[in-house]
Amino acid sequence: MTSAAARIRLPGQVTAIAAAFLVSCLGDGLAITALMLDFHDRATGGLGIAALFGAMSVPAILLAGLAGRISDRHPARRVLPPLGVGLVGVCAVMSLTDAVALLVGLLAVLSGLMAIAAPVFVKALFQASPAPLISRAGALVSMASNLGFLIGPAVGALLMDAVGLRGVLLVDAATYLAVPLVALCLPAPPESATTADPARPAQQSGFLAGLRILGQHLHLARVVLVGLVLTFALQVTNVVEIYLVRDSYGATATVFGLLTTAWAAGQIIGAGTAGRLLSERATARPAALTACAVGAALLTIAALNSLPVLFVLTALAGAANGAFGVVRQTALGRTIDSAGQGSAAAAHAALLNSATIAGLVGAGFVGAVVQPRTVYVLAGGLLLLALATTHVYRRTGPAPTTATRTEPGAVATATALPADGREHPPIASQ
Repeated sequence: MTSAAARIRLPGQVTAIAAAFLVSCLGDGLAITALMLDFHDRATGGLGIAALFGAMSVPAILLAGLAGRISDRHPARRVLPPLGVGLVGVCAVMSLTDAVALLVGLLAVLSGLMAIAAPVFVKALFQASPAPLISRAGALVSMASNLGFLIGPAVGALLMDAVGLRGVLLVDAATYLAVPLVALCLPAPPESATTADPARPAQQSGFLAGLRILGQHLHLARVVLVGLVLTFALQVTNVVEIYLVRDSYGATATVFGLLTTAWAAGQIIGAGTAGRLLSERATARPAALTACAVGAALLTIAALNSLPVLFVLTALAGAANGAFGVVRQTALGRTIDSAGQGSAAAAHAALLNSATIAGLVGAGFVGAVVQPRTVYVLAGGLLLLALATTHVYRRTGPAPTTATRTEPGAVATATALPADGREHPPIASQ
């Protein structure tokens, strides 16, 4: 980071948005933990748990077009308050029912509302960020989200024992009050921006428009592609990790929990470090290096048989993964114009959730026929193969171009905020 950039403070709007992500992700973490515990106690089996994660992922895919159009055509200050009220209401209704099918359906509605809110948040965040601070703004939100999901499951387990599922869901409802509250911190839109431009062609917003925007820039497309493979690989290993720890190492549940904590802590540290170091530096090399580090860590985990080394590699892989997320956010923010950032954000979220679902399904098939260490080898090898392939095309393709923006508030991104982690995708970050 340049000395000039280091002296610039992040605007209060950025801090407010990060705080909203922290609170809502904490609420999501405790809610999904409580729902999993409740479904387990009611013996719903693997199908019930799978339905929960499907309800969290699928709406972001189905609603990507609508989310992109809303975020590109309507200001955040108008969109977020009704969405926040809807989120609070859905959580409150969830606390009043015990039916498994209804809980899953309401969770899907909740996830759908956040699928619409996420690109709105993204657009507001980077429009509020000075140009040299894209990476710091993205890192702050990434760290806040990861911290929320680091704390949320533990709090959810404690509250489940103390107040039960209904109490936990009411707490989650209260955390969603952060969504309309943060809208009060955003600037009022100019009169000309309060309604959609009737002259704007319909193809300029929506899911397909977002995909076209992501594919227009070769460097950006390569980073997004590597990110999708990274998400797929981590979800595959996430499924079999419990078997690696409990069966291969014979470790306790406490060790497994600590290993998950090491990954989350690594993500927070990696995101914070990348946010401060990137500034206006090029993103191609950091993207390749961080993804390569994750792939190498997965292969090394498969090869070695030392529990302390497993903790070290897990923390390092988490740090590299957190840094990659910030690198990708920065690349997106420097490349995509503000007119299409909402559609690109929604399309990107849909791609990430598709990769997540594919990873979970793939892990179910592969994990049933091969050993956990073999799954790690396959995942790490696939990620390194994707890197090698994109590197070949990088050498033969034209040099990437970077959009230059120098005025505060002119910067935008198109990333769905933190969605690369090993954990299943959070409701608040779709």
